Amino acid sequence: MKKDWIILVCCVGLFGCGFIFARLLAQFGYLPAVFFVWEEKLDIGTIFNIVAAIATALAAYAAFRSADTARVAAMDSRASTRIQTYIQHQQQFDRLLDESHAEMGVDFFRRIELYDNMFPNNRYADKAFSLHADATVILSWGNRYDQLRGIAESELPPTEEEFPSWMIDCIELANRMNFTYMQPKEGQVYINGRNYSYFDSDPAKPLHNLAEVIHRLARFGLIDRAPKILFHRHMPTFVTAYNSFYWNIQEGRTPHRII
Repeated sequence: MKKDWIILVCCVGLFGCGFIFARLLAQFGYLPAVFFVWEEKLDIGTIFNIVAAIATALAAYAAFRSADTARVAAMDSRASTRIQTYIQHQQQFDRLLDESHAEMGVDFFRRIELYDNMFPNNRYADKAFSLHADATVILSWGNRYDQLRGIAESELPPTEEEFPSWMIDCIELANRMNFTYMQPKEGQVYINGRNYSYFDSDPAKPLHNLAEVIHRLARFGLIDRAPKILFHRHMPTFVTAYNSFYWNIQEGRTPHRII
C-alpha cells in the first residue's frame, strides 16, 4: 500500500511539473497561453463524462490492486508447494534409512546433514528442487570403496601391521555416509586394545555394508552407481591373511584385543 501511494504522488507531481513547464514556455512565447475556463453551467453530458472518468480511474486502480494480489498469492502458492515437496522427499529419505537400519543393522546419524550433502539445493526456496543427488558426492563414496575393495581383492593382502589402518579406513568411509556399523555381540577387534573397530572374525560383512549403503543412497538419488559386493570367494588371499591376524590377536601376540 505504501508503494502505491508513492507511485500516485509521483504521478501527480509529474503532472504538476508538466503544467508549470508549459506555463513557463507560454510566458516566454514558445507556446500559446493555456487557461482553464470554468463554466457556471453544467449539462448532463459533462456530468456524465466526469463520473465516467472517475469510474475509469477507480476501475484501473482496482485492476492494478487485483493483479498485485494475484501475483503475491501465486508466489505464496509456489513457496508452499516447494516446502511440501521438500518435506515429502525428506520423509521418503528417512524411510530409506529406516529400512536400511532394519535390514542391515547399521545406524544413521545426523540424517539432515546427509540429505543436505546429497541434495545441497533442495532446502533453499530460491534454488531449483532436484530429485537427482549430487553425483560428485556419490562418486566420491564409490571411488573410496573401490580402493578398499581393491585391497581386499589383491593377491598381496595387508600385513598384520597394515590391517588396522585398512579397518579404520572402512570406518571413516562409513562416517562420511553418516552411518555406523552394528557392533558384534562378541569377538570384536579393539584396535590398540581400546578403539572398537566393528570387525569380528568375518571381514566381509563391513565391506558388504559399505557397498549396500552406497547402492541404496545412489538409487534414491537417481544416480547409476552399484559398487561390487565382495564375498569370501572374491578375496581368498585376504581372508586367509585376516584369519591369521585375528588368531594372533586371540593369542595375545599383538597390542590389539578381542572382546
